[in-house]
Amino acid sequence: MVGNPTQQIMVTAIEKEYTVHLDTKNRFTLRGAKTKFYRVKVLKDGHLILSPQKLVPSSKFSEETLLQLTQSIRNLKTGKVSGPIDIAAARKLLRG
Repeated sequence: MVGNPTQQIMVTAIEKEYTVHLDTKNRFTLRGAKTKFYRVKVLKDGHLILSPQKLVPSSKFSEETLLQLTQSIRNLKTGKVSGPIDIAAARKLLRG
């Protein structure tokens, strides 16, 4: 991994390399794509990072989880949030 914790880029071996072109709707096709969904990151220099994603059907979430998510969104919208979290202190606790 390189970069800082908020913007990490994986360093790995290149498996395939080929040229693509954009169609009239600015789309391109991935050859031999291993998944149907990708998270796309566009870097300032024009590079793209595609990360495979596996979407989870909403039915996989329990009713309790959905209620917690709904409440969290409601709290966020109304400004009912906690203060900043000290990540360094949390890391120390995890290390023991």
